[in-house]
This record gives sequence, C-alpha cells and structure tokens, in this order.
Amino acid sequence: MTREIDRRTFLSMTGLAATSGVVGLTFGCSRNPGATSSAPPVASAPPAGQAPPRVDAPANVLEPVEVSGEEAVPIIGRLPGARRMYVLPSEAGEHHLVGAFAMTRAARPVDTANVYELLMFSGRTGASMPRHLHRSSHTALLVLGGDVELELDGRTWRMLRGDFANIPPGTPHAWTMRSDRAKLALYSMNDRVGAAFVAMGAPQTSAALPDGAPATIADDKLADAAYSGDFMRVPAGAAGEPVRVANKLLPSAPGPYVILDGGGERYGGNTFLARNANTTGNFLFIITEGGPGPGVPAHFHARHFENFLGLDGETLGWAYGKAVPLKAGDYFQAPPRNLHGFKLTQQYNRFAAFLTPGIFEQFFVNGGGAPPGARGGPPGAGGPPRAGGPPPGAGAGRGGPPPGVDIFKMLQMSGRGPDGYPLDVHGHKLPLPPQDAVWLQGADATDVIRQREAIRMHAQMLNGTMPMSHGLTPELERALSFKPRAEDFI
Repeated sequence: MTREIDRRTFLSMTGLAATSGVVGLTFGCSRNPGATSSAPPVASAPPAGQAPPRVDAPANVLEPVEVSGEEAVPIIGRLPGARRMYVLPSEAGEHHLVGAFAMTRAARPVDTANVYELLMFSGRTGASMPRHLHRSSHTALLVLGGDVELELDGRTWRMLRGDFANIPPGTPHAWTMRSDRAKLALYSMNDRVGAAFVAMGAPQTSAALPDGAPATIADDKLADAAYSGDFMRVPAGAAGEPVRVANKLLPSAPGPYVILDGGGERYGGNTFLARNANTTGNFLFIITEGGPGPGVPAHFHARHFENFLGLDGETLGWAYGKAVPLKAGDYFQAPPRNLHGFKLTQQYNRFAAFLTPGIFEQFFVNGGGAPPGARGGPPGAGGPPRAGGPPPGAGAGRGGPPPGVDIFKMLQMSGRGPDGYPLDVHGHKLPLPPQDAVWLQGADATDVIRQREAIRMHAQMLNGTMPMSHGLTPELERALSFKPRAEDFI
C-alpha cells in the first residue's frame, strides 16, 4: 500500500519546527509563509521501527548507492580518460593551438560519458573566431578575464570578467579578444563541439600562447571543423558597434542572451545565469559566492553531473575524503554517484557551477527570484552562519535535527524535480573514507551541527514552512564588498 503525505506534514512529523533564520546553505528565497504548496505530494520518512513508505519511483532514484572501490578514487591533476571524479588545476588539460587562440580542453567527451564538454580559450588582442553556429549543441560562454567582443545573433557586445552568454543551437555567434589577457570558458552539451575546434587546430604541450601564432584560421581548417564536429561557418554580416553588456535580468524562455556580471536570478548565495526554461532542461548554470561557512557535507547525486570552476577566493572541495582547494581556473567534476562536498573559506569566494541535466533546479528555488542587489528578510535569513556560537534558530541544547533523522533523506523528500521524482540528493550509504586533515582543520562538533541544521532549514525552505529571503543579507553583502573588479583583469 502506497503511503503518501504532503511535504508540510512530513516535516512536522519529523519534529522539525519552522524557524526564521537561514544558515550555512544559502539556497532559499522569499515566499509567503502562509501560501499552500502546489507541488505534488511526496512520501515521508516513517516513524522509527516502521517500514519505509513506497513511492512511485525506481530504486535507483530513491535508494542509490555511491560508487566504491577504484571508481571512487578521485583523479587529481590530470584528465581521467573515463567518467570519473577529477580535479584539474588551472592551465592543465589537453592543449591545442587554434588560430591565434590557445585552447585547453578541461572536460572532454571521454571524461563526461559524452554528456558535455568544457573548453578554455585565451588569446591576445585581435584573436578572432569567425562567425559560426552549432547545429545541435547548446553552449554557454563565461568570460574569465580581459575584454572580449562577442557577436551574438546579430548584435555585438563588449564583455568583461564574469559576464555570461547563453547560446542555443542554431545561433550565429563569433568572438574577438580586445585585450592581451582575454580568456573565456565555453561549455557545450553533447560531444561534437570540441572535436570541431580540435580539427581546426594543432596539439601543443601547454596552455601558453606561442609567439607568431597565425592571426586567422585557414579556410581548409574551418572545413575540417565542419566535417569533424558540430561547427558550421556563417557568412559575416553587419552586427553594429560593440555595446557594453548591461542586462541583469534572466529571461524566462529559451533564446540567446547576455547577462552582466552580478546579474541573473539570485537565491541567497546562488545566482542563476541559466535555468531549465533557458536551456530546455539541458543544464543549469549557477554562480555561487559568499564568505566563509561550514559548507556542504559529503553527498552525491544519482542522475546528474555537477562541476565547479573556481573564480575567486578558495573553495575547499571534498572529493571522497580528500580536501581539494579550488582557486581561479581550477576545475572539479563530480559525476553521478560520486561523493563530494565543498565549503567557502575566504572573505569572498566565487565559483561557477554547471549542472546537467537540469533536474536539480528545485533544490535552489522555491517561488520567484529577486532582482540583483535586492535586500529583504530578517537579519541572517538566506545568509551564511554568523561567526561564533550556534546558528540562528538552533536554540540552546537542541543541537540540530533529532537523533536518528536521515538529514539527506529528509532533503530528498522535501520536493520534486521537473522529472516528477524526489530531489536528486543523497547521503552516503557506505562507510566514509578516512578524512583529509585539511578538510577537518578548524572543524568541531559545532561545525557538524551547523551543517546539519543548515540542511534541515533548507528543506523547510523548499517546503514553504518558514519565512525566506532571496535578497542580500548583511553577511552576503559584506562578502560581496570584497569581490574583485572585472576591470582589474584586463
């Protein structure tokens, strides 16, 4: 017999009272606390001693197990050559000279099971990629430094560090470097875009741009690209003078667009630059930023990839027990069923997250977003934990959730993704490996309690049982005051 119950009742049954603060995981947003959830019902965690409830989902969705053995050992410092968890330092990867660009492949089809790719392009002033389109591959472009001129769907934009472009299949685009320190990251779905760029270039041993690189890409090389991958040359045309990107609003439908650094749809410390509505469910693109906090403990996802590209500060990743610092340009892939976690460690930290497919969107959102720079909610709501003492709302002696509560199961069952299944987030089933001393440095029992309390409160936000804020909290506003200026990277 299937036993289903609404999410509000589920949380009340676990004895988790609603509170007004949000700590640790800054993933909430504003919502009327009295509003009724419109999400379909999900099964609750059973009382102690009772059999787990049945839900209409297969076992690999509800009760997956993390990878183990050799497959669980992260690859550090090099491309794995298979679908594995790996950490790639800045400037490492597979290198090619493509015209006047130095291109680095940081994620290849062989490393992602043909799901997506990540390419880095750097070039001196004047380096240009001719107008082209990808017939079946959705791409996303993030400027990492310098001054980049992007022609997109008939308009030309001047873009600086942190600016973003969404490029759906069939969209004509081109780019030109307008400073010597220009660099961009190009994410693409499927497995054909990288092959095209490889075909138009030649291998090299490093990410450095050699002297005397050709100013343009020869026509025969462009023809090779069209034959080898998803690349189609488009005749040049008038696109107007470059205009500095100013848009801060995330569109609500598919189509090409650009977003200024700092724009997008903010939910606490996470800002969407692309949602399912913009990518037809292919991927989510999120900027995560903030000050130091207890972080997100070890967990895994059964059905989607998560990967992280360091931008500012130092994000401390957790890769199957090993602490992996992520600084600017460092890359961390967590495939399905691979345990991972992270915490922000400096006064301002920022990384880009690319999640594919986009089934995890509901984890970050619950209701409408806020305009960039908006503030709201009680002090501490949606922000990182306050320094010193327990998190707001924890209460003296409460120590977070009641003993025996599976905190990740609670979070999983607090909502459903667009595929109709419970959220794709799971705690470890197998014993954790020995923990890296760097990860444990400065942590104590209070830190663990704060982590668990943060997850509990985030589940309440998804459930709509507590007031939430999607604006800038004082803590987050303070962290943002240390954010570097894009002009400093030209």
